[in-house]
Amino acid sequence: MQTYLPFPDFKQCAAALDTDRLGKQRAEVLQILRTLVIPEFGRLGHPAIRMWMGHVPALTLYGLAMVDEWESRGNPDKLRADITEFAPQAAHPDYAAKIPMPHWLGESDLHLSHRSKLIQKDAKFYGEAFAGTPAGLEYIWPEPTMDLIPEDPEEDFLWVVRSDQTGTAPEKIRTVGLPAVGKPATRSEAADVETPEEGAAAPVRKEPQRPVKKPTARRKRQEEVFRTLPGKTPVLVPLEDGRTLALGKVVGRPITLDDGRFGRNFELTQVLDRSDLSNPALLQDPRIFFPVPDPAL
Repeated sequence: MQTYLPFPDFKQCAAALDTDRLGKQRAEVLQILRTLVIPEFGRLGHPAIRMWMGHVPALTLYGLAMVDEWESRGNPDKLRADITEFAPQAAHPDYAAKIPMPHWLGESDLHLSHRSKLIQKDAKFYGEAFAGTPAGLEYIWPEPTMDLIPEDPEEDFLWVVRSDQTGTAPEKIRTVGLPAVGKPATRSEAADVETPEEGAAAPVRKEPQRPVKKPTARRKRQEEVFRTLPGKTPVLVPLEDGRTLALGKVVGRPITLDDGRFGRNFELTQVLDRSDLSNPALLQDPRIFFPVPDPAL
């Protein structure tokens, strides 16, 4: 994992990268942003993540520079919206110019080390562009001014339930449940079948045995919290890939759904847009059950 910074200017950095590495930078940036913002997401101890602590808007600006350059080379992009969501001001020039930059940006030794590393990775592409750069330099990893660890809110929050009703109209949702841990194996179309001899009975097709996926300890904890939520607890149910949110309450005791999972009866209160949340980027959390700050606050 790395953000390449051969120069202090983010646009200049993007223009200098080979196309393959440029494309991967978009995904790297998104991974780092999620680690910095979403609790329990990634490796906070990684130096490429630590160097950006406290500078999510600046990293968003860097990521958008990568996306701009990627698209300028004629490539399609699907990550711009996800990156922008972490700091929407980075997409507006008037506000982007006011974003505080990391203290290490502009330190010549750091940028020199990145140019040296890029030459090591692809001397043919970068050797001439970075002529005069010393060989074999190691990355310089700046430390943050303080450790900023993302944590779940403990007060004034709503539970997000990733139900399997993503395509259901909000007003038709009557129950919610956590997605199944695993699904039965589908019929194998590639099973080997020997050709029977003439007059012989057709062989019985043997389906491959696949292990049933078991819930992890984390999943068990999530299920227990969901099962024991008090009645009238407000929850958010993402719909349409998270663009729309059904805000409602769980009512009554846990119930058994048609497929055997436990669930809760659901009473819709209102329908929200993703932008109604104070930090909609938190919906990029891959967990199936997690808290977010109450959008009403």
